[in-house]
Amino acid sequence: MEITQTPQDFSPDQTAQPQRTGILAKVVPENVNLNAKYFLVGGFSNGISNGVFNAVLQLYLLSLGFGSQNLGTIFMMNALSSTILTIPAGILADRYGKKKIILAGAVTVLLSMVVFFVSQSVTMFALSFLLIGVCNATGTVLTPLYSSFFNEDDMDKAFGLWGLLNISAMSLGSLAGYIPPMMVTGLGLTLTTAYRYTMMMAATLFVAQYFFYFKASDGLTETLSSEFSFNLKSKSIVLKICILTLLTNVAGGIMFSLFPYYVNQKYGVESAALGTMFFGANLAMALSKGAAASFAKKLGGLKSITLGIALSGIFFLLMPVSPTFAVLSVFFVLRMGTRFMSDPLVTSIFMRSISDDEKSTANSLRMIAMNGGGIVSPLLGGTLMEKVGLDSPAIIGGIATLMLAAMFPLLLRNEAKKLETNGE
Repeated sequence: MEITQTPQDFSPDQTAQPQRTGILAKVVPENVNLNAKYFLVGGFSNGISNGVFNAVLQLYLLSLGFGSQNLGTIFMMNALSSTILTIPAGILADRYGKKKIILAGAVTVLLSMVVFFVSQSVTMFALSFLLIGVCNATGTVLTPLYSSFFNEDDMDKAFGLWGLLNISAMSLGSLAGYIPPMMVTGLGLTLTTAYRYTMMMAATLFVAQYFFYFKASDGLTETLSSEFSFNLKSKSIVLKICILTLLTNVAGGIMFSLFPYYVNQKYGVESAALGTMFFGANLAMALSKGAAASFAKKLGGLKSITLGIALSGIFFLLMPVSPTFAVLSVFFVLRMGTRFMSDPLVTSIFMRSISDDEKSTANSLRMIAMNGGGIVSPLLGGTLMEKVGLDSPAIIGGIATLMLAAMFPLLLRNEAKKLETNGE
């Protein structure tokens, strides 16, 4: 399936762009046009809503009487449907256009939120997360869409900026953990009801993000294939990235997909403390993603990726031996800040190593690997916590992360050298 994007459709007026200096020059690409700005507002809206859900969702489900295995079953449905449908979504995007796939995602996410807020059983919550997974599958078009707004030289900065804004928004959203206790005290609501109302506010932003993605796709010129096909010229880099993505997500997911449950059971913390911890962690993630391009310029992209993941593995292993929630929070913040510095750099290597006409399909495969980890890790993590021990996922995940740090330079060495040789 062929798809050709016309870069000049998104090219900004060069004379209208002020020359950036200082910190802005290190973080913000030279040219950020209106389409990119719409996209980034959508990413900010996504971050706020996800920050709220991170701080409140699992505690809400716990208040309804669900255990770790129930949570694992519910959350895996998101990854399951997304994994199954991501390649079809990418192929349909190349056949019918990105804008139509974004619209399909908007409809699906609206339906998923309706189902979520009428759910009381594991089955109904699982259905809502199944629908969220369908929506996430349509998100396969977002990375290729965003990459089309920038030239090759700005790609590291572009993905760093996206991550910076999205994670900064998550930091703000996580502070919503203070809202439920305030509702209980000020309005006399039950904690379960307060959680529910807080998430309803977040759901509005979660749906609204698709309006901005839709606007970002205005003016996109695409040459659509007249037939369905599945053929990749860049099979090697796609396979390597998929393997690394799958293993990395499983290593982290067995612990962090159920992290609010973990700290609630081990330290008895509620949403306000969780919100504060997530605020610090997301802020660290935002800063590290924003600084990723600078690290890559000094150390090289591959060395920066390896160093970040290795350090995150060390902090990961220190978490289960933390005597207090405060100490654990410090290691959690350090782990998140080091681990996610690598994401925009990996994405940049990936997008620069494949041709424009196969980016949607290739990114679909990467998302399958990403979501495939989400199928395995919540259920595996929940089972380990109940059957082996509450800390067992952290020990296993930390060791696996250190091993993965060594795999990145082994598998991506040739691609990184090729990009350096080409001056990218």
